[in-house]
Amino acid sequence: MENITVTAEVVRVLETKESGANNYKSRSVHIKTIEQHAQVLDIQFTQGNVSLLDGLRIGQKVKITINLRGREWTNKEGVVSVFNTLQGWKIEKLA
Repeated sequence: MENITVTAEVVRVLETKESGANNYKSRSVHIKTIEQHAQVLDIQFTQGNVSLLDGLRIGQKVKITINLRGREWTNKEGVVSVFNTLQGWKIEKLA
């Protein structure tokens, strides 16, 4: 799958979460796209990439490279749900 680059403004940076026996790390940044009909997006960084969000400021303009991730889950009743994640792996602070 192709990488997607999004230019946006930082709305908030969340704390790092750890889960599971392997202490899987994840951290999200909420951004607002810079366009006529701005969108607020949750971009998730994982494992060693959580530190890329250190030092970000509210209102700061950034360029983030993301991958689309998706997975299916079937509940006990057999109902299938699909979950999507915007996973960031590179971030550039803009002037």
